[in-house]
Amino acid sequence: MITHDELIFSIKQEHPDALHGIDFWVLQNTDRLTGAQTGDAIIYEWKLPTPQPGADKIRAMVEKHRADVPAYLAARDARAERDRRLQEADALVYKAMDAGDMEGMRLAGQYRQALRDVTSQAGFPFDLEWPNAPEQLAGES
Repeated sequence: MITHDELIFSIKQEHPDALHGIDFWVLQNTDRLTGAQTGDAIIYEWKLPTPQPGADKIRAMVEKHRADVPAYLAARDARAERDRRLQEADALVYKAMDAGDMEGMRLAGQYRQALRDVTSQAGFPFDLEWPNAPEQLAGES
């Protein structure tokens, strides 16, 4: 079964400048009670200058790119988690700044940089190590 994420990823591989939600829309039907997918994801709307691919072309495109989907999803989810942690780190910086705590600001800044560097780790996106917030600031967010 072709999932929403697989179809979006595959289209973006074939059309790197295309944006889901602007240039094309993908949907998948789900069971109202269980939330389980009930069929292949489909292209709901297509605004790209090239012709919309048909069912056979979609299947071939997804098969061509399917092996790369797990890394794409893991990277997407890791970046979302990093962004969530960066928001918390920003609060640490602001609290230290408000308190005039220069050392706290320095430590929080280092923590933020370590979070930004997560995507540069050798094992990204499957094997990564999250940095810890500085102990003296950890309980303050």
